[in-house]
Amino acid sequence: MTDDPKETSQRKIEHVMIAKRDDIDLSTDRSWFEHVRLLHNPLPDVSFEDVDLSWRFLGYDLRAPLLIEGMTGGHEATLPINKALAEAAQAERVAIGVGSQRAALRDESLAETYSIVRETATEVPVIANLGISHIIGDEGPDNAKRAVDMIDADALAIHLNPLQEVIQPEGSIDFSGSLVAIRDVVRELDVPVIVKEVGSGIPRETAHVLRRMGVGIVDVAGQGGTSWSLIEGERSPEGSPRRIASKRFADWGIPTPLAIMEVSGLGLEVIGSGGVRSGLDAAKCLALGAHMAGAARPFFVRAVEEGSDGVRDELNKFIFEMKLAAFLTGSLTVNQLRLTRKYLLTGPLKTLADERHIFI
Repeated sequence: MTDDPKETSQRKIEHVMIAKRDDIDLSTDRSWFEHVRLLHNPLPDVSFEDVDLSWRFLGYDLRAPLLIEGMTGGHEATLPINKALAEAAQAERVAIGVGSQRAALRDESLAETYSIVRETATEVPVIANLGISHIIGDEGPDNAKRAVDMIDADALAIHLNPLQEVIQPEGSIDFSGSLVAIRDVVRELDVPVIVKEVGSGIPRETAHVLRRMGVGIVDVAGQGGTSWSLIEGERSPEGSPRRIASKRFADWGIPTPLAIMEVSGLGLEVIGSGGVRSGLDAAKCLALGAHMAGAARPFFVRAVEEGSDGVRDELNKFIFEMKLAAFLTGSLTVNQLRLTRKYLLTGPLKTLADERHIFI
């Protein structure tokens, strides 16, 4: 690992500043959730109050199957953001992840920007996070253990981000040995390993391979939300190949609803994320087969602007809409929504599902 610690930390705060901008969020005009229609039941024959979204994940009982996706850390300015997110996760009993811990592996003084999450959220799942490039090689298993120990995590998310790394001016572009690295980390860690994308999705072919490597949980993080291609492109000089390519590849990948259907039914626990902007979107993730729904930007923006109170408000909006969607499909539990295919696909999503031989 040859990262300059100061350079990595500076990159973290640049990501925060750019990520707040609306023009890097594809969900504003390229959401794929609009092509998923939940089937309305005008005679649900249940009480709204009896709808139970409670869910068990990584050994914890949660209020709802909802994850505040890992977003940030690694710069002193990110500590209050992570603290606000963790306070909300603890109060509303949802899972939470941290951003890539790469910076703190190089500079231990930055560890607190991540460990604040576990210190604050003591009774919900906390997920550590490292990029695939930082578990490759002889140091990989040790890096993974250090990331988990740093925040006393209940699982480690290994994020796959080849597009982001190549567009990133100082990115790691050699992914040779990735599969062996994942296998070794799965064998060495005492906590579950989650493999996730960062906005381009995971197809079933990759999911099959991951399962053979011993991975039990995948987070599809599909196309349709924040574009890390655009974020990294903003950090490149105007007119440079990377900046031009960042716009060309901004919507590269597998749309989140399709990615969920791709990997469901393979014996993996599935987290649906990527462009999830509401509780209704989250409910659609569950209806398509996900066990959990994850979101980042809606909670990130509220944390930056309003602190933990804003994040709690956003979480409660999400959970209310998830409950309402379950009720209106006649579902009393999460599994009744997940396992009964109460949805229709429309437009290009239906076409893609047909092309991939995914039948509903």
